[in-house]
Amino acid sequence: MIAITGIGIICPAGIGRENLIRSFMDTTTGVAESTNLGLPYAGITTVGEVQDFRAKDYIPVMKARRMSRFSQFGLASAIEAMNDAGVGIRDHNCYDVAIAFGTGLASTGSTDKFYEGLLREGPEGTNPILFPETVQNIAAAHISMHFGTRGQNITFSHADISSELAVSYACGLLHDGLTDMVIVSGADELSEVELVGYSGFNVLSNKMTPFDRKRSGFVLGEGAATIILERKEDAARRGAGIYCTIAAAEITSYPTLISSYDKTRESMKKAIQTALKNSGLRTPGFISACANSTPDLDHLEAASIADLFDHTVPVTALRSYNGYFPADGILRIASTALCLKSAIVPAIAGLKNPLDGCGIDLVIGKARTVHADSALITTFSTGGTAASMVLKKET
Repeated sequence: MIAITGIGIICPAGIGRENLIRSFMDTTTGVAESTNLGLPYAGITTVGEVQDFRAKDYIPVMKARRMSRFSQFGLASAIEAMNDAGVGIRDHNCYDVAIAFGTGLASTGSTDKFYEGLLREGPEGTNPILFPETVQNIAAAHISMHFGTRGQNITFSHADISSELAVSYACGLLHDGLTDMVIVSGADELSEVELVGYSGFNVLSNKMTPFDRKRSGFVLGEGAATIILERKEDAARRGAGIYCTIAAAEITSYPTLISSYDKTRESMKKAIQTALKNSGLRTPGFISACANSTPDLDHLEAASIADLFDHTVPVTALRSYNGYFPADGILRIASTALCLKSAIVPAIAGLKNPLDGCGIDLVIGKARTVHADSALITTFSTGGTAASMVLKKET
């Protein structure tokens, strides 16, 4: 069994575990209007932006100045998680700690600035310090250099399941005895390039209302989270606190258009059914859904959940607290682990008019106190990929 023994959070709804739980208790979202990033743009005025983040609180100033916001988020969340887990890396264990990282687009801001300088002023004019920050695996490299790890270091970039793949890979490493600990992290940053790109697909909105009849798209967000994974027996041996265990993680796919979801819902339902079967559960204590306030995804996910569970399973959706970003799966996994430990199921921020006849128990208005023993996390990506994960509470 794989245990989560440390959590680090950097997100619009709160920096740190306590602030995020407080936002869930109060149904306070980190999504707000902004004048940064060239907003308003194409009618968009609202983003999920991490406020009050000071990299120097975590990272030496000279080092932080050479890092993108994306890398700062990833490293800061990893430092928080490692402190939470009470782990130090020394010569005797540096080869026994691996890193698995998930990101959708990494630092598009750095990439944009580097190539803008190159095109405007030529090779002599662009800033070479920006170049390392243009690659997807730079945040994982910063984490490795900061802690001095010498185990595997791998980055996944696979749209909306990037972080889920990182977690699944990490669990495999631990199950197979190839490492003793994995720092699993994920991050993305807001940038003007992302706003322009997503606007082109007409999926952005100024309000995020998952499972709502009036939903019209998602708000773009940013942030990072890190979880520390160990085998449960190893964590117990060193006296570590355990948030919960990862009982199962399943990934499926279905061939569809790159910008569409699996409208047959086969991959969605198969991922959920297999994860539950492998975890030994028939019904989870609650569901943390991936609804992102787009017409297609929310409808397909609600229908899949209604097909598989009765109306007694509480369903929440956390993306409207932070806005959507591709690597937010790790943030939703970390958030769900915190909710499981705190015995709360957050209300779905922004939801006022639930889908007609959806047949599922959506949590509306205020957070519920639910002493659940397990939680199911769902993720469905454009392109037809699906992931489901089951967390079990330690008793």
